[in-house]
Amino acid sequence: MKRTKPIIYNQMRWIFTFLILCLSIEYNIAQSTIKNDSRNTNQTSVIKIEGSAQNGWVKNDNDNLSGNNQTINGNENVSFYGSSDGIYFSIINGTNKIKLFALTGQLLFDGDLTQGKFLIQTRKGIYFLRINNKSYKVICK
Repeated sequence: MKRTKPIIYNQMRWIFTFLILCLSIEYNIAQSTIKNDSRNTNQTSVIKIEGSAQNGWVKNDNDNLSGNNQTINGNENVSFYGSSDGIYFSIINGTNKIKLFALTGQLLFDGDLTQGKFLIQTRKGIYFLRINNKSYKVICK
């Protein structure tokens, strides 16, 4: 006598195959979107800002500040704020060790910044910033 598989088994196998197909399509779409993003987290860039601007920062009129403009306690030589473009730094003097981490813990930038004004380009999101062994949370909106 020949054994046949129940109809439920065939339906479950079809549903499982369909879900795997949908997930792989979604993953491929997400990967292609990330590759086309000019501010990809794998390509974090730092821009030194030259010239004078109002209050020392170069901002667009439509640039939304995150409200986390901070002057570092114990080190009045460094201040920063998050914006839709990224994180702006102002360093009056000295060399400061800067590390920038994504919310996932991925290291996005690690380097020394000296006197000047800088922009680390990021996407919108929450980041952890480490300046001279002190940690801060930065929100880029």
